[in-house]
Amino acid sequence: MSDRQNLSWAACDALAAQGKKPSIGLVREWTIASTGAKKGSDGDVQKDISEWYADLLKLKRDKSVAELPDAVAALTRDLWRFAVESANDSLAAERTTLVAEKAEVEKLIDLAQEDTLAAIEIANDIKGKLTIANAALLGRDEQIKRLEENLSEQRAALLAKDERIAGLIDDLGRKAEEHAAGLAELDGLRKHSLLEIDRARGESKRWQTEFVRIDAEGKSAAHTYRQKIAALDSELSGARGRLGAVEESLAAANKRIDALDVELSTSKLANANIRQRFGNNKTPAAGKLIRRRKL
Repeated sequence: MSDRQNLSWAACDALAAQGKKPSIGLVREWTIASTGAKKGSDGDVQKDISEWYADLLKLKRDKSVAELPDAVAALTRDLWRFAVESANDSLAAERTTLVAEKAEVEKLIDLAQEDTLAAIEIANDIKGKLTIANAALLGRDEQIKRLEENLSEQRAALLAKDERIAGLIDDLGRKAEEHAAGLAELDGLRKHSLLEIDRARGESKRWQTEFVRIDAEGKSAAHTYRQKIAALDSELSGARGRLGAVEESLAAANKRIDALDVELSTSKLANANIRQRFGNNKTPAAGKLIRRRKL
C-alpha cells in the first residue's frame, strides 16, 4: 500500500467517524489540511476511495455484525449504509459522466465526419493542451520538490545559524570573563604604576638634592683647583726663571769647556813637539825625565 493510499484511507476513516460520506473533494481537503500538499490525481483518489469501500465490504463479510458490540454494530451498519450510498452515488456520477463524455464523443465524431480536418486540428489542439498541462504539472511537481529541498536547506542553515549563535554567545561570555580579568589586571597594574610613580618621584627628589650637593661640592672643588692652578702657574713661572738662569750658567760653562778644549789641544800639541825633540836626542837622562813625567 502506497503512502498516498494510506493517507486517502485515513481521510476516509476520519470522514466516516464524522458522519460524512467520503468523496474526492472531502478527501482532498482533508489530506491538504493534514499534510499541506496534494497527493495524487483525482483518479488516484477516487480509486483509493473505491478500494476503501471494498475493504470495508470485505471486513463485513469476514466478520459478521452479530459478533460485534451493539454500538460498534450500529456504527458499522451506518457506515456500511453510507458506503453503499456513496458507491451508488459514485456509480451514478460516473454513469452521468460517461453519458456526457459519450455524447461529446459522438458530437466530435459527427464533427469529424463533417469536417475531418477541423476534427484533427481540434484533436491536436487538445493533445497540445494536454501536453502543456502535463508539462505544467510536471514543472509544478519539480517546483514543489525544489521548494521542499530549499526548505530543508533553509532548515539546515537555520540550525547551523543557531549553533553558530550559541557558539558566539559562548565566545561572548568567555570574552566577557577575559575582559573582566583584563580589567582587574589593568587596575592592579595601574595601582602598581602609581606606587612606582610615587617611588620615582621620591627618588627624583632625593637625586635632585644629591645633585645640588654634588654641584656645590663641585663648584667648591673647582674654586680650590683654580687656586691650586694659579699657585702652580706662579711656581712654574719661578721655575722657568730659575731654568733660564741655569741655562745661562750652562751656556757659560759650555763656553769655558770649549776654551779648555782649545787649551788642552794646544797643550797636547806642545807636548807632542817636546816628546819629538827629546826622542831624537836619545839621552838616558831624557828618558828618565820622561818616565818621571809619566809617573
